[in-house]
Amino acid sequence: MGISLEKIEKEAPQLIDLAKKADVSLKKANLKQHRAKVALCLDISGSMSSLYSSGKIQQFAERILALGCQFDDDGAINIFLFGANSHDAGDMNLRNFQNFIGNLQQRYPLEGGTYYGKVIKTIRNYYFPGTVSEPTTGMFGGLFGRGGNQPQKEPIASSQPVYVMFVTDGASMDRQVTEEQLTRASYEPIFWQFMAIGSGNFAFLEGLDNLKNRYIDNADFFSVSNPLAFSDDKLYDKLMTEYPNWLKMAKSKGLLMD
Repeated sequence: MGISLEKIEKEAPQLIDLAKKADVSLKKANLKQHRAKVALCLDISGSMSSLYSSGKIQQFAERILALGCQFDDDGAINIFLFGANSHDAGDMNLRNFQNFIGNLQQRYPLEGGTYYGKVIKTIRNYYFPGTVSEPTTGMFGGLFGRGGNQPQKEPIASSQPVYVMFVTDGASMDRQVTEEQLTRASYEPIFWQFMAIGSGNFAFLEGLDNLKNRYIDNADFFSVSNPLAFSDDKLYDKLMTEYPNWLKMAKSKGLLMD
């Protein structure tokens, strides 16, 4: 289980209300004793500028940190960024969360371009180093994508899953790579929660939610007008829409060990 509410109230009192609301949603989903790593993957393409400068991304990140504290006792979430490139930006935790996003922007200025596939691969490599290989074309059966036949990937088992909150306001510029990466990630105990921001066309993200030829369905998708469109309670409920069923499926398919 995660950090106690008493400890959060002592070390980061600004997060206690969020942590309590996350706790309620997890109880409703029968995940009160659940353990998982939590990652927040943020779009840093230029079109996200106003969302960062307004403080909305900081507030949203604090909501995800509160969820992470309920899932893991290290009091931290892993932060990844993507624009033209992908970045492992370190951890946001109970000690450094205040103005974390503002400090992050000084190290990682906004970039031109939006590439999902690169950062999905970065995240896969971070949690399961040495197991991620490039899709190849060849004579093997198994996964099939627009890039050709790919060799069948063996499931990777772990005692603890990874929950990735993936936030973007635009479509990916490496769609084939993204589809290949997400398909191959379906053999790993990583759940991908995609959230689109704005009123654009998010057909590609919807397609990822229903991508075929995966080992198991490893993703969910919803869109919002802005990162704070949902109340805290509704957001946490929304984040648990498909995750509990994914956990059951991941266990039945050998991705998670008791």
